[in-house]
Amino acid sequence: MFSRLSAWITARSVPRDARERIVVLGPHTTLAAAADWLQELAATTGAVTLGVTDARQDNAATVPGLEMPTVALPPDLAPERLPRLQPRAVLVIGAAGALGPALARLDTPRIWVNAAGAAPTGVDWALVLAARSGATEAPAEVIGDPIAGAVTLPELPTRDTDFCERFREYHEKGWPILLAPNTGPGEEAFAFAVLFAVLQKTAAILLLAPADPARHEPVYRDAIKYSLPIIRHNRFMTSFVPRKNRVYYIEDPETLQAAYSCADITLPGGTLAASETPPDLGLPLAHGSAVICGPAAHEPHPDAATRLRMAAEHTGLVAHGEDPEQVAREVLARLSEGVDREARCRALAGWQARQIDARASVQTRLQALLGATGKSQTGPSR
Repeated sequence: MFSRLSAWITARSVPRDARERIVVLGPHTTLAAAADWLQELAATTGAVTLGVTDARQDNAATVPGLEMPTVALPPDLAPERLPRLQPRAVLVIGAAGALGPALARLDTPRIWVNAAGAAPTGVDWALVLAARSGATEAPAEVIGDPIAGAVTLPELPTRDTDFCERFREYHEKGWPILLAPNTGPGEEAFAFAVLFAVLQKTAAILLLAPADPARHEPVYRDAIKYSLPIIRHNRFMTSFVPRKNRVYYIEDPETLQAAYSCADITLPGGTLAASETPPDLGLPLAHGSAVICGPAAHEPHPDAATRLRMAAEHTGLVAHGEDPEQVAREVLARLSEGVDREARCRALAGWQARQIDARASVQTRLQALLGATGKSQTGPSR
């Protein structure tokens, strides 16, 4: 009874200072990750109210670091609450299907950014922008991911063909070389599980490089328990790695740098399991490796590594799996597409250019649609 009364009161009232603004709708984590972009949006296009779609009370909707009104707008309350905000425009980030009934009741411009999933029925969009091709069946312009904004990549390094020559037999047979660099606790087991799943379909070798030198010996001893033929780089004495081997164990940073040149597919440490190791996507991408991330979430703050991963995942530049079986399926899918480093590097250059312009593209279109109204930052007059 009390919960129903509380929901009714929440639905019937909205904060006065949240009205007559651009309402940006999205889950709490998405809005937090987009904090600096939303500040830019408010400065150039007009005052913003945040509509948190996974909060049920306004006091649970506050987004740290953003001095903007926040309102709880879950799909069941949004049809009642959203019109009461009298929004100047509504901008939805990400999936929008569940918000259809609320959006259909509005006659203000509706904008869909990072459009993904099914389009809500009965909603006429003024603008639909997608981070990647195929994200939604709705007609959309693909512009990249404005939440992450511009990203930086390392200079294209020289490929170490001498080191890679030791894996000649794998290349000749068309067997993939997987790399799990800078792994932390729990991530080696994840990488081995991926390898086992891949080995059910094709021979392969995993280049494994734990991040912490203090873990090198314990991880090696643990790896032996998996009964996978394993070679330690610092004890390798012959010219070529025999085809029977399944793990090549790396224990120094110089060898790891060389290994990036050889990997067909990279499973970045820091993404396979909860870890303090920051994931490095830049180097494998610059080398033309296909990158597949695991389920470990990134921190929602705008450092360079987080921005790169966010942009790469949102735009489909890298693949993602929630468990070893999904990651293995993505590995096999990339292999079926073929390994073409030069083509990947060309695509990477085009992707980076589009990503650099993503925020400016959104701002230009919004200002053309809504006009620049930076003067209304304080919200409606009382």
